Amino acid sequence: MSEFQLFIVSALILIVISSLVLTKKLDTSFHHSQRMVIAMLSGTSIGLVIGLMLGSIFQGNLFISTVLSMSAGAFVGGICNWKLGTVSFIEGLSAGFMGGMMGAMLGEMISIAESIILIRIFITLAACSLFLYPVFACMSHPDPFIPSKKWLLKPFLAFLLVVAFLMGGSWFSEDPINDQPPHPHHSS
Repeated sequence: MSEFQLFIVSALILIVISSLVLTKKLDTSFHHSQRMVIAMLSGTSIGLVIGLMLGSIFQGNLFISTVLSMSAGAFVGGICNWKLGTVSFIEGLSAGFMGGMMGAMLGEMISIAESIILIRIFITLAACSLFLYPVFACMSHPDPFIPSKKWLLKPFLAFLLVVAFLMGGSWFSEDPINDQPPHPHHSS
């Protein structure tokens, strides 16, 4: 397993653990629709990451990559959202299932260099889905308000975290993106 793939797996494990901790802490403050949005975004983005990674690993064998991606995406998407309730669990499970299928097909159609770029984007979306927990918890109060002007620094710090996350994944990619030959497209 390459260092970039270890980065992806460890990032997904951290996202799952963080979502379970945030759910335990903020579970009672979410409305039904907010739970569904969290489940949809996290399940789909995690499924796409897993599907792209497995589609790139098993390039040329779409059946194996699709089956593994759908199974892993559904499993991880369900785990992330099982404490949000039954409906959100099913939503996360089906979003991970669908994201895994789409990611496997996408990983089959594009080159490794292009899949690295998309994996970095989707893993960032999965990490950013964790920001929905405190945002929705704040919105659920009867009088949503900004506590102080220092609170406005939080979006800036979140932006810096996202940029660092995107750049951090590129440190582990083995080959420069522009030096890889293009992937030949299959014709039927």
